[in-house]
This record gives sequence, structure tokens and C-alpha cells, in this order.
Amino acid sequence: MKPLESLESNAVIEIYREGGIAFIPKLSGPRRVELSDMSDDKRQQLCQLINQAMLYAQEKENAGHGDQRYFRIEIYFASAEHTASLVVIIPETEAPEELVNLWKQAQPDDHPSE
Repeated sequence: MKPLESLESNAVIEIYREGGIAFIPKLSGPRRVELSDMSDDKRQQLCQLINQAMLYAQEKENAGHGDQRYFRIEIYFASAEHTASLVVIIPETEAPEELVNLWKQAQPDDHPSE
């Protein structure tokens, strides 16, 4: 997967924690990260974190076996000309600690895009 060059302020990131044996809605619900209020430096740090996590990206079918959980990162890009999205699946056992912390600290999204 090609690394991200940057994350613009109009991007939105949703992070899901999925898989495992027990489904607990509060723990699997999406977390939303709005980049519009972030400084350029914070957005660059987040971009580096996602690029680091992408080194461990897997196909969804390979990521969650049995009781193994995984993170699904959805990044939405929008401009006047077009919109696009990127989905990255990271097994929880391979996820950088910073990604886990980002998921824990991000605001729950009461209105997921799905």
C-alpha cells in the first residue's frame, strides 16, 4: 500500500476496533478524528502514524481469526473536485501503541458513515 504524503484539514478519520469473540458495541463502535481543528504538525504526526501502521496492513479476511481483533481505519478525503476514501486493516497485535491510544482518546461517533 502506498504511503500517504499528507493529510489535509478536510480529511476525516474513523477508527473501528472489530473482531474477537464477544461483540461489545461500546468497544467496537467507530471513533472519529476530525482534522479540521488540528495544527499542521499534529496532522503530519497523524499521517506518519498511519503510514507506520500501514506496514502491518492485511486483507480483512486475514486480519481477524477467532478471538483476534483488528483496527479498521477509514480515511475520507474531500475537495471541490472529488471525494475519495482509503480503508486500512491492522491486526490489533501489530498495531502501534500510538494507534491504540488514538482509538482510546478519539470521540465515539454516534453516526457512523456505514
